[in-house]
Amino acid sequence: MKSKTSCFNRTIFKKNFTHFWPLWLLYQIYLLVVIPVWVWQKAASPYYYYGTGNEDTTYRMYQLVELAVHRMIPPLPVFFFAVAAALAVFSYLYSAKSANMMHALPVNRLELYVTNYLSGLIFLIVPEIITFFITVLVCLANQFTCIQYLFAALLAQAGVTFFAYSLAVFVAMFTGQAFAMPCYYVIVNYLYVGCMFIVAKVIETISYGIENAWNPGKSCILSPLYYLNNNLRSSLIYTENGNGITGIKITGMPLTGIYAAAAVVLVVAAYQLYKRRQIETAGDWVSIGIIKPVFRWGAALCGGLVVGVTVISMLTDLPQLRKYPWLLLCSVAMGFLFFFGAEMLLEKNFRVFRRKRVLEWAATAVITVVFVSLFEIDAFGLERYVPEVADVETAFVYLDYPVQVKGEELATLTELQRQIIANKDAYQEVERTGSGFYYTTFLYYMQDGSKVERRYALPLSEADGGADSTPAEQILAWESEPENLEREIFGIGNSECRFTSGYMDLYTSTGLNNTHMFSEKEIEQILKAIRADIEDGNLAKYYQYCEQPEDTYYSNIELEYYSTGRYVDNWMYYYDYHNSLEKLEGKAVDGQEMTAGGNLYLTFGPDCVHIVETLEKLGITNDEWKLMTNQEMMQ
Repeated sequence: MKSKTSCFNRTIFKKNFTHFWPLWLLYQIYLLVVIPVWVWQKAASPYYYYGTGNEDTTYRMYQLVELAVHRMIPPLPVFFFAVAAALAVFSYLYSAKSANMMHALPVNRLELYVTNYLSGLIFLIVPEIITFFITVLVCLANQFTCIQYLFAALLAQAGVTFFAYSLAVFVAMFTGQAFAMPCYYVIVNYLYVGCMFIVAKVIETISYGIENAWNPGKSCILSPLYYLNNNLRSSLIYTENGNGITGIKITGMPLTGIYAAAAVVLVVAAYQLYKRRQIETAGDWVSIGIIKPVFRWGAALCGGLVVGVTVISMLTDLPQLRKYPWLLLCSVAMGFLFFFGAEMLLEKNFRVFRRKRVLEWAATAVITVVFVSLFEIDAFGLERYVPEVADVETAFVYLDYPVQVKGEELATLTELQRQIIANKDAYQEVERTGSGFYYTTFLYYMQDGSKVERRYALPLSEADGGADSTPAEQILAWESEPENLEREIFGIGNSECRFTSGYMDLYTSTGLNNTHMFSEKEIEQILKAIRADIEDGNLAKYYQYCEQPEDTYYSNIELEYYSTGRYVDNWMYYYDYHNSLEKLEGKAVDGQEMTAGGNLYLTFGPDCVHIVETLEKLGITNDEWKLMTNQEMMQ
């Protein structure tokens, strides 16, 4: 009679449960504490109460259920317990004695694999289901009826768990060292973004003018933990006026389906690796022969470049440093150490300097040199790239403060960038002297939603090969325009601001100090004077820090304001343009109440005649309490 083939062994499952039940219990306790116990505590608290009007109960219900959902779906705890579960149930692979004993049992590898795989998965899924039902009971006990969102969160949590655990099992097949397995798991989860980050840092170090080359996109889905952390989240759905809540949104639900589908592939692939695994590899850092060269080469290339760019970034205070040769030297030298360090781990021996391995390292050194040199000669045209005006939504140029450039002026801005690139060698020589230049940034917001950023050192006093004006002069001209200066001082949407208080420090010729607190009437007069000096062009030069006048007053005017949600600071407008637009249009924040505060710091000098006359007229300054320049204060 033909014997029946089984894919599940109850005895091994019971062994796993009796040996590793503390892991199950620990995960269960963690989930209970951070979700249902926390919801119960907050529901019982009279202080956790944010709603207004007749919708208080609904408002509070959605807030607490959303926060419960928010605590169910974070991927980091799931990935942590997933790797712990995989490490536990397949721990016999990391000891020669245990591996030989388990594989000597009258069970085939398919039965071993399926039983151990399901054991670890049950350790994770069952606590999540138990926690879900307890959380539902807690919500119902507090009359929170929108429990459908908890079920959606459970589906997302289960999808992430299935993938995280399957990936952990897949990684477990690549090593015979228990210590190495969680390290490899972290590396696999961040391998893609790590490599892209290294490339971006090499580009920033070598390529002229390129700033913030790291622009993570949808391709980062290849780094699961990173991508889920940034794209799986929950939020409340507000009414149009922002005063009510209509539901809860879980962003990234399709992602969990994509990763769950990938998990199926990983489960099959992990079994194929397990079926072909040599028992003798227990204790090895890498258990698959064809992966060992990848281990050495990856350590040499990535490790060498990481240390190289790190060393160069630490030497930024040496402008005369030529980055290209130093980056090559550091990367190749450290690549040598990483390569043979990896070989020592693989061989478990210090005698690794054989001719074959030296030649292999030499190949990695050549790859490093070629890779870095491609950016030095601008083989990909990154340095020469200037966006087409038609592809730009808006742009900013930042010398002393951000100035928005749009419309017909975009062509002027792109031409300035080309002018700077054409004078690359001359500008870099000035930068290496350590003085006589000022950094400026070009930031383009593109029509496709991406950003292009460049940063250059601009000479402030030299002409550019017969051009009508230097780039610095053109940018300073933009900064001098009243509209741009008013944005820097007052922000965008400043009609939504209410100035409530303020002060300035005054001094006598003998060095005595007095702080004058402004009244609301004084603030009103001072604001009029500031705007008058902006319009007349009197204030602009005091905000050009690259060439700030020596007669700038030591005293600043500081005013405190409150604003509605339809106001943004000029710097926020620069750094986060699209969200700032939504805020100005009232989409991001309801703008009916004063919601935010800030301070206006005004730097000025004797040429600001309206401000000076107003301070004198109000009696704030006089023959005793004077406005003194920085030079006078230093004497």
